[in-house]
Amino acid sequence: MKKRSATSTPLWRFLFVVYTALLLWLLFGRSSGWVEGLSYREQLRNNMNLVPLQTIGNYWLVVSRREFTPLFYHCVINLAGNILLFIPIGYFLPRLWLRMRNFFVFLLTCTLAVCLVEVLQLVTLLGSLDIDDLILNLFGMLLGYLIFMIFKK
Repeated sequence: MKKRSATSTPLWRFLFVVYTALLLWLLFGRSSGWVEGLSYREQLRNNMNLVPLQTIGNYWLVVSRREFTPLFYHCVINLAGNILLFIPIGYFLPRLWLRMRNFFVFLLTCTLAVCLVEVLQLVTLLGSLDIDDLILNLFGMLLGYLIFMIFKK
């Protein structure tokens, strides 16, 4: 019988489950973004950005000024967090599932997963749908994939 998870051990599977639970809590465990007085449709419109690099550009302008205000820290955390939080997925997926070592399968799976998360955050109003989050999350996952490919046994 063909092995599906050659480098998967109970420890790696356990770490993946713990990481996934924490990530889901971070993505969906916050209070609702509902603004009193707005309809659900208006809420959706206010929590959506489909313009690539708009949010990243705005955050980068704040960060590049190096004025250490609460807004500066918010921008740094958002930019770095959207990358760093998703690096483990890029490492775990090819480590746990041989099929994910195929770059195109990996990229398609990650893209669909991030799109699903973004849409769920929007419709539940537990976040926003931002194309820049997709870009940053995929970049983080690709870094994790690269780390796995460099250090795999």
